[in-house]
Amino acid sequence: MEVENSDPATADNGRLIRPFSLTGGRTRPSRTDFAMTSQVVAVPTMEPAELEPEHLSVMGECARPVSVAEVAARTRLPLGVLRILIADLLDRGHVMVHISPWQQHRPDAQTLRSVIERIRAL
Repeated sequence: MEVENSDPATADNGRLIRPFSLTGGRTRPSRTDFAMTSQVVAVPTMEPAELEPEHLSVMGECARPVSVAEVAARTRLPLGVLRILIADLLDRGHVMVHISPWQQHRPDAQTLRSVIERIRAL
């Protein structure tokens, strides 16, 4: 008995497409100015885009503003891979990312580490 798999990360004959192949081997996005809660929306374009199927899938989910985390859940792509794909689309001007004022003013990682160190010192 064969179980049907509807996971978009699998190809024909049940072969698994590894996440690093979807990102061209990259492990970090080209930009880090958006978070999981940032809202992403596709930019309407008149010209047909020459994009990979995964990019088109992401753009299809972003027809209306949706959070990065929600796109990851809907496309069933790992969050790290999705962040790289969204950064690609953002760099090419295919999507816009809306960042809340809270995200713009949150403390940086060094400040948070400093606070944790001070708390541990107590």
